[in-house]
Amino acid sequence: MFDYIKATLIESRPLKVTVEVHGIGYRIWVPIHIKLPQEGCLITLYISPIIREDSHQLFGFLTRLERDFFELLITISGVGPKIALCLMGHLELPDLHAAILQGNIQVLSKTPGIGKKTAERLIIELRDKIKTLNLPISSTQNNNNQMQNDALSALIHLGYPSIQAQKAIKTVLNQSEKEPDLGQLITAALKQV
Repeated sequence: MFDYIKATLIESRPLKVTVEVHGIGYRIWVPIHIKLPQEGCLITLYISPIIREDSHQLFGFLTRLERDFFELLITISGVGPKIALCLMGHLELPDLHAAILQGNIQVLSKTPGIGKKTAERLIIELRDKIKTLNLPISSTQNNNNQMQNDALSALIHLGYPSIQAQKAIKTVLNQSEKEPDLGQLITAALKQV
């Protein structure tokens, strides 16, 4: 089966890309946050094919680690490929990894399609399996994650949609020269939403 595809990016839309290899176009589902090159450029995607009786779909990721994580997620009862993709699109891989290891049900259940019971199942069934992926998580990242989670929670309680709030927080953190405290992060994120 496919391991990866090195192809020309023809079209990119949210959650889908079309790539061309030797005159054949492939539609590939991708996480929403994926950083793609410009259309017409060469791209390598690590592929996870999902073949069912009624459909054949390809799911693509920029790294083998992301693909392996996706394949672990879809082994969980109640988590299909689209929900796994959504989960990986709403949380970056280190954040998702940390949420599972720390048993953070609140962070996981903020993803559309993931309720409290599914979040609990993810934590219970994946906690030991994801340790084999050797994804490093630093203590400063854990502190940053907690501050981001607190800011996200505050924005959601103020009535902003989760995705919009996450994008605003990431924008603020990317534009900040020095690390803001929680109050500064929330204030600056409010200006972005």
